[in-house]
Amino acid sequence: MVIQLYEGSLRNLKQLLRELGLTEDTDRHETECRVIEAGFQRWGYELPCHLYGSFAFAVWDEIKEELFCARDAFGIQNMYYCVTDDGTFLYGSSLSTILENPGCRKSLDRDALQLYTLFGYPIGEKTLYKGISKLMPGYTLVWDGRSVRTDRWYTISFHPDQSVSEDEWMKKIDQTLQAILDEDRFRFNFSECHSFLSGGVDSSYLLASSGVPEAIGIGFEGSDPSEISIASDAAEKIGARFSEVKISAEQFFEVIPRFLRNMELPLADGSAPAFALGCEQAAKKSGSFFSGEGADEFFAGYYVYRRMEELGREDALYFGCDGIMDQKNGMRLLKTGHAYPLEKLVEEIRSQTHDADPLSRMLAVDMSLWLEGDILFGVGRSARANGIELLLPFADRRMFELSAAIPSSLKRKDDIAKYIFRKAAQTRIPHEFAFRPKVGFSVPVRKWFREKAFRSRIEQVLFGSYSKAFFDQELLHDFWDSFLNGNDGVWNRCYMVYIFVLWYENCFA
Repeated sequence: MVIQLYEGSLRNLKQLLRELGLTEDTDRHETECRVIEAGFQRWGYELPCHLYGSFAFAVWDEIKEELFCARDAFGIQNMYYCVTDDGTFLYGSSLSTILENPGCRKSLDRDALQLYTLFGYPIGEKTLYKGISKLMPGYTLVWDGRSVRTDRWYTISFHPDQSVSEDEWMKKIDQTLQAILDEDRFRFNFSECHSFLSGGVDSSYLLASSGVPEAIGIGFEGSDPSEISIASDAAEKIGARFSEVKISAEQFFEVIPRFLRNMELPLADGSAPAFALGCEQAAKKSGSFFSGEGADEFFAGYYVYRRMEELGREDALYFGCDGIMDQKNGMRLLKTGHAYPLEKLVEEIRSQTHDADPLSRMLAVDMSLWLEGDILFGVGRSARANGIELLLPFADRRMFELSAAIPSSLKRKDDIAKYIFRKAAQTRIPHEFAFRPKVGFSVPVRKWFREKAFRSRIEQVLFGSYSKAFFDQELLHDFWDSFLNGNDGVWNRCYMVYIFVLWYENCFA
């Protein structure tokens, strides 16, 4: 048995070492590789079920003559694969590993482009490279030299327990978070860690619970200064030092090509390049950062969940909490009559949650598609590109399993998002931060896109030769003119095209 690939960070490393009778090496990566090796020898293909944290690995089974690959439950680490025309199996945690192989023919997947146009991120199994797929979160893969077999090792399911009181759920949430953080303390020196802080409940609760000494907020020139002042105030009340990374419009536009090289795929999330810039600056302070991703998907933090009775019906086709445009407009923009069967994206998720309540059905979709394809993809690759280890306690599957037992009526109560999560957070942070309304990561991209100083460079991309090869220029001009005249509802269509063209120039031109 030979480990061919391992990327990740095993949160329950101490327990695994004890169970497998191993000792810790000085090098943590080497230790975790030995754990994967010994764990595979003991548990075989059940190994992923014993691992908590993030991982993507490939193990060559010499006895069966099979390659076994696995990816963590929610997709913190990446895994890609393809079979070349001559039958060679290629795989890696980055696309470049595959694309650099002489046997890989690089061509654009038009179906994946349609999906990107509709959603703004690499949704589902497809990448934008024809023949190269993502191994989805919670899946294993076996290559026997002839064919690929994928199987789900982790299924998102809900089992609400109505017998537990609010106070008990609050304690369970806090106890679960503390147990996860205790495991992280075994692996990291918290006195040297930092935490990203927005002033919202997720990052404030995490900062207070971890006790790390310093928080970093990301601010923007020309935007509302109250956002960064709220984060600073939160840090002060929690007892942590605070520093700000301030980003200008010029820096934002300048980082996008570099950001896309690190992503390897287009991602039309305006907050993602800003976070990448934040990572570049934050890396000067520490190599380990806490961040609060996962809480919104596990505990129902998005505004769209107000429409759960409509969008969460068993017969509804809900594709996620965000998107760019409907398929009709997307097909017009792409000048195509071919409609990708979108129901394929959610058919397995729907079958697994047919007996769940409407909110849980929506959460399952967002955990399976949006969390992996946009949120974790963006923050994870930006952090790794800058040498940062990102610690994501809320994205641990034990936190999800706890949330899956909490009734939906306590996740959204009296129209308060993440109600029970906020109640738990209030035991460690002031009420004003625990129940502060969600504002998101407020990057002033719309404002910057309208500034005349950047107009020429944006239009060169939007209406240049590469854009003309893919997008209907008349319709795109309509979107752009409408946006410039104040219609924020179409800005993401323009931004999506802008990001794709820059990515395409870098990868195919």
